[in-house]
Amino acid sequence: MQNLSKLEKILIIKMSALGDVFMALPHVEVIVNHHRGEPIWILTSPAFESLFIHHPRVKTAVLDRCGWIGEKSTIRRLFWVRKHRFTCIYDLQGNRTSRLIVRFSTSRLIVRFSGALKRVGTQPNEVYNFHPQKPYAVDTQQNVFDRLNETLAAAGLPCAVPGICRMYPSMEDVDRVEEWKRENGIETGCYAVLHAGSSSQWPSKRWPQDCFARLAVLIEATGLRCVWVGGVADEKVNRYLARQVGIDATACFNLLQLYLLGRSALFAVTNDSGPMHVMAAAGIPVYSFFGPTNWIRSHAAGQKLRVFHRDVDCSPCFRGTCPDSKGHVCLDAIDHESVFSKIQQDMNLSTA
Repeated sequence: MQNLSKLEKILIIKMSALGDVFMALPHVEVIVNHHRGEPIWILTSPAFESLFIHHPRVKTAVLDRCGWIGEKSTIRRLFWVRKHRFTCIYDLQGNRTSRLIVRFSTSRLIVRFSGALKRVGTQPNEVYNFHPQKPYAVDTQQNVFDRLNETLAAAGLPCAVPGICRMYPSMEDVDRVEEWKRENGIETGCYAVLHAGSSSQWPSKRWPQDCFARLAVLIEATGLRCVWVGGVADEKVNRYLARQVGIDATACFNLLQLYLLGRSALFAVTNDSGPMHVMAAAGIPVYSFFGPTNWIRSHAAGQKLRVFHRDVDCSPCFRGTCPDSKGHVCLDAIDHESVFSKIQQDMNLSTA
């Protein structure tokens, strides 16, 4: 095994999606700590630039895969990568675009550096010379977090540990969250974060909103407040829920602020969604619901024992909308009382 600690210039590629980026944050820190004193760049998408912009040891570059021209376009970034002559590339994305970047960036450098260039990837592919031995296929029963650890191990790096991630918010982010908490009368450790929505393409991921409402009533009976979070796509469901119980925080926070909100919460309850991974990165217990997707592959890091799912023949189906004939049994069959019982036992909650 060649010694990666001698490499001089490092590029980490991680562009999307929200949950995958947050899942990879501990692995990014392992890479950064492994290459102390060496210049490190991360190539990401516009949506996630803010997660790294204040990182003290990482420079950020943005690739806009929707743009055909301009500094952030794929073509311009290909030339940018080659110009920088990175000596080690960690491709934590593993899709066609990232492999193209790795392939393009190494075409002349391999000759120049006599094969000393290191290319680390998540899949067995000729473009990488460090990678896990087995492919990560659609039916592989392995969590994404563990797969990324296999990728680090293949390159001779230590594994990441699930739990609280080190993030770098601005003071403006910190002040914004603290101000919101004061305005809404909630204190650190005295509230739960709930996300009852999902992306518009995945309504099948949603545990019934009335079940969320009944669960929130039981949670607030213990003296905790419930905070409904999400983006614009969750506005309707959060408005409906907040009219019954809890505080509507729809679209109140950016990603780093949502992370900070989670840091001072007692726990979170979510559907399979981006906020699920944000809350896990914040280091709190996250209770989540899985139906149409594979919970083994996609559950939040370190939260395996807090997943609610039902073993039914049609799950996982990977359909954005459940056929009427199936009755959404994978999620509708999960009752709110059993969910609360699990949370109450784990968190030692008592009725106020």
